[in-house]
Amino acid sequence: VFLMFASCRSTKTIKTIYTKAPKAEVLIDSIESAHFNFDWMSAKISGKYSDSNQNFSFKGNMKIRKDSLIWISISPGLGLELGRVLLDLDSVHFMNRFEKTYFKSSYAELSEKTESPLSFMRIQSLLVGNAVGDFKSKKHYSWVKNQTFKLSSASEKQLKKWMRNKRKPNHEIYLASINPKTSKVYSQKSKNLKLNRELSVKYEDFEMHDGLFIAESVYLSVITNKEINLSLSYSKINLNKTLKFPFSVPETYEVIR
Repeated sequence: VFLMFASCRSTKTIKTIYTKAPKAEVLIDSIESAHFNFDWMSAKISGKYSDSNQNFSFKGNMKIRKDSLIWISISPGLGLELGRVLLDLDSVHFMNRFEKTYFKSSYAELSEKTESPLSFMRIQSLLVGNAVGDFKSKKHYSWVKNQTFKLSSASEKQLKKWMRNKRKPNHEIYLASINPKTSKVYSQKSKNLKLNRELSVKYEDFEMHDGLFIAESVYLSVITNKEINLSLSYSKINLNKTLKFPFSVPETYEVIR
């Protein structure tokens, strides 16, 4: 009877309650160890883009050679390619198949247009869900909120004070939410409170690929004097297979300067 009773009892799962976050230095090491590290990556993508002037959905393909190249082919559907984007370490190249035009921009120019500091390494990290904080040259702080670890270049006390006061600091503040179990980034943002400027990214639908967690849904927003929103969904992710990055601009294309 006792054996039958024991076998029929429900098994209780003990839930870990986090009351304190690791020190910032320890948390940073844990986050960097959990980074999505790869040499090559390809994926099918689908997404939506919106700003004050336009709103559209798209599909396409994305390829990345780590720390070197990002290649994106965009299609509105029906198998037609609308455009092709190539990011290298120095520049962003865009070829518009529909209008037969080609455009090249430096990251400095792109940063000025979006009013947010952008570089190849930063964009790569944002796409694959790796932390973009400047951990080497800035002091960081950690704490727990709603069972999520917080990591920021400002303390929780400082952030609350700045939000209450009319005088705001004129520098970039980094804030990330971290999964305590996996050390993966749930969300991260870079914000200038005085200029009311923010780059924010959220990550959802984490799946394991070759022993590594990656978010298959990415939601990015840039808020300045206008708002830009971009959502991306990844599928058919393949890792560490050598890829080609075709990007040849026909001579008949108009170069936009």
